[in-house]
Amino acid sequence: MYEGERADLLAAVERTAGGISTAVVLYGEPGIGKTTLLDGVRATIRISGIEAEAALPYAAVDRLLRPAAALIDDLPPALRDLVTRPQEDPYLVGLAVLTLLSDLAPVTVVIDDAHWLDRQSAEALLFTARRLDADGIAMIFAAEPGFDAPGLRALTLNRSADAAGLLDGIELNPQVRERIMREAEGNPLALLEFARALTPEQRLGQVLPVSVLPAGNAVLARFGHRLAMAVPYGSRLLLTLAAAERDGDLATVMSAAAALGLSEGDLAGAEGVLRVSGIRLAFRHPLERSAAYYLVPLTDRLRVHRILAEASADPIRRLGHLAAATLTPDERVAAKLEDLARRADPALAACMLDHAAQISPVPAERARRSSEAARNLLRTDDYERALPRLAGHAGVRDTLLAGDDQAALALVTKQIAELRERGTPGELPALLGLYAEAQIAAGRYGEARAALDEAAGITGIEPPAELLAEIAAIQGEASGLPGLLALGQGRYEEAIPHLQADWRARPEAMTVAADLVEATARAGRPDLAAEPLDRLTAWAQAAGRPWGQAVSLRARAFLAPTEEAGELLARAVHLHEGAGRPFEQARTALLFGQWLRRAGRKAESRRPLQLAAEQFDRLGATPWAERAHGELRAAGAPAVTAAGPEDPLGGLTPQERRIIRLAAAGVSNREIAAQLFLSPRTVEYHLYRAYPKLGVSSRQDLRRKISGRTS
Repeated sequence: MYEGERADLLAAVERTAGGISTAVVLYGEPGIGKTTLLDGVRATIRISGIEAEAALPYAAVDRLLRPAAALIDDLPPALRDLVTRPQEDPYLVGLAVLTLLSDLAPVTVVIDDAHWLDRQSAEALLFTARRLDADGIAMIFAAEPGFDAPGLRALTLNRSADAAGLLDGIELNPQVRERIMREAEGNPLALLEFARALTPEQRLGQVLPVSVLPAGNAVLARFGHRLAMAVPYGSRLLLTLAAAERDGDLATVMSAAAALGLSEGDLAGAEGVLRVSGIRLAFRHPLERSAAYYLVPLTDRLRVHRILAEASADPIRRLGHLAAATLTPDERVAAKLEDLARRADPALAACMLDHAAQISPVPAERARRSSEAARNLLRTDDYERALPRLAGHAGVRDTLLAGDDQAALALVTKQIAELRERGTPGELPALLGLYAEAQIAAGRYGEARAALDEAAGITGIEPPAELLAEIAAIQGEASGLPGLLALGQGRYEEAIPHLQADWRARPEAMTVAADLVEATARAGRPDLAAEPLDRLTAWAQAAGRPWGQAVSLRARAFLAPTEEAGELLARAVHLHEGAGRPFEQARTALLFGQWLRRAGRKAESRRPLQLAAEQFDRLGATPWAERAHGELRAAGAPAVTAAGPEDPLGGLTPQERRIIRLAAAGVSNREIAAQLFLSPRTVEYHLYRAYPKLGVSSRQDLRRKISGRTS
């Protein structure tokens, strides 16, 4: 940054060795990088103007001449008296300084913050600088605009887009980084102050953005002092209004100012800090905006935001001010934030919902909004934050998203039982849908279909097509999800666009990510597998579920060298043991068996291939079972007949299945009728039809018949 100016200054210093003198003033606003640039200059004498000494005559000259104290006695008496007992004649003092510097030549004098020099020192040193000739002296002043240095060459540092590189070492959310760059307007100090003053959560975009970017206390105090010097007291509240109104809309600011009893006269008093451009207000320096906002009491800031909310025409801006002004529970603001979150990108939606949860007065609403925030985090791939929160909410949907299938199934089963007991059918369909999802994960497809049919019977609406289509795809039916169906049938290239569409629609569905990795790898297009594999790996690590880690290892094996793939698959098979997800377990076992057989280890391959074949048979996953049996034959295993799904209720209608399930659990006919919202006679009729299909004649036989079933 400022490489041209740096080279110019260094060249001037180098020329002093040849007896050439230079005087230059480096201009730039506060924080633009003047001092940093001067730090790279090798100076013989270096001083800075000090604001506290600006009223002391010749204070700066005194500090500058201390390194030359030994030479003062050699000056002519008249000049010696001038520098030891300065009179009110800066020009003669300047002549004495020039004489001393000539004796020291070659010499480089750097004077930073020259705008804070006392008047007499400034006049004397500028007098010296204008009379440099062939003395080998370089005098470099650095000052803010307004420092008057006639006759000297000026270099001006302007705000630069290159300053954004200063943020490279700071971990920032892309949107937060963009905002810092925009509001700092290329000022290096503002860039660093804004980034460092944010909390870690704010830097990563994990909380609702602050209204005004903060700065460190020392910098705020420095700029606050400038405001106090430049702006009348009555105009300072108007500055706070202008700082809080991020868009700088002049009409909004003046409308809010009128509500606070302020007028155009107060705006005029702030002109040293604000600039008016058409219908917009802007601060002349980004850090003055922070000072104008944060150096007023919190009560004033809250009042400013409330008034700006009333004055803002834009609903989103109004809601932002309401949120900033709300520190106590407020359902009205929370509901508005939640509504706005539905139209925001997932990262911002998560922040809005978190804020809405914090100000929700009702505990149930607070939990629901917090849960929804975590789901949005899941869509941003922030698994480290999302998954523990989802698991902690103890909701069925959240528990499923966190990958804890067994806990989800136990929870939803309990909730359904409680609803049936209370006789409140209205809430059942949603829970039955979640129950079906949990049963699909557990490989109990018959139970899942029965739950979906029951939900449809209550609502009169067809059950969710995507759940039925998932089962159909696994079992090789034409109505199944096209991507998963094509994958199971070995049509990998055809599967890719369908799986990509499923992945875009449900980025939280990690099994779809694994399917996409497999399809792209088998189709010879591993470049398409990188993103889903990275996200699957991150999710599995954060979730800590053995089945998820196993699926992640299986996906990595598709892209790994041969030997490494075998090691990954062996670990995956081990992780799957007792971890649920039988369909995924069977797929991993099939892939490991294939790897062993192709590595020439046929005898070892038969065990995982047999496990895969049996599991696929139980699930009714026909295309996968056919592949497993084919691999078994290739491995030299005896020919076996594929078994059908082990579902003792498979021949029953959905209604019969629901009734039989309750009857086997010991529920009486009247209780079954109440739970399923049927008449007792209808229950008896279905039992009469179901018993012969199952080959039983009593409830005791029924319990023995269906005990231990898995699908």
